[in-house]
Amino acid sequence: SVLQEAVDRVFGATGEKLTGLNFSLTIADPDVDECPLIGCSSGFGTLCGYNMDEIVGRNCRFLVDPVPKKFVSSKVRNLARDFCVAVKEGRSFRIPEQDREFWMPRESGEDGIFCAQMNARKDGSLFANMFYLLKVELDDKPYIIGLQTELPRTTLSSLDTADESTLQVCHEACQVLDQNLGEVERVLAGMFWYSGPMRRQQGIDPDDPYKAIGAALGEALRH
Repeated sequence: SVLQEAVDRVFGATGEKLTGLNFSLTIADPDVDECPLIGCSSGFGTLCGYNMDEIVGRNCRFLVDPVPKKFVSSKVRNLARDFCVAVKEGRSFRIPEQDREFWMPRESGEDGIFCAQMNARKDGSLFANMFYLLKVELDDKPYIIGLQTELPRTTLSSLDTADESTLQVCHEACQVLDQNLGEVERVLAGMFWYSGPMRRQQGIDPDDPYKAIGAALGEALRH
């Protein structure tokens, strides 16, 4: 099947290098209908309770659909959907200025977005999920990487109030996701001809890889 071919292409003979990652990672194929997940890391199972066999072929909506509507941000759902559509159609995507939240780092650029949404684990328990969606190319074919980390439950309810404590929590979560991306890049570059978004900008101190994110967040808070 088309789906199985997509899974085997990325998670075939050397796929254990990806499945063995202890942080939460998913990979989706935008060229397959509904942009399904084609694999995940063991860390995703730790965070969400699902193993790879249970998520392959499913759209990431399955983490949101069980959540009571009062806890779901329709804006975030639309942003994630629009990003995936843009990747499928070969277009750049940038968060509309009116939809940008104060904590979102601008350095994510046109090939990646940070979002936060309430999700449901396999056992039905809810958790606040910050996720980083990125467009990458493996052997010249586009894929969408998803990196996830849990936030304190109270963070989501305070995202519309630009206070320093919320900023700090989001900043630290962005650091975690950016650090995990570095490991994913190293693994993928050893398996494929890899092309992805730049993680560093000119003029950023190489000893402080998250300075760009912190500066952007701090600037957003001041305004």
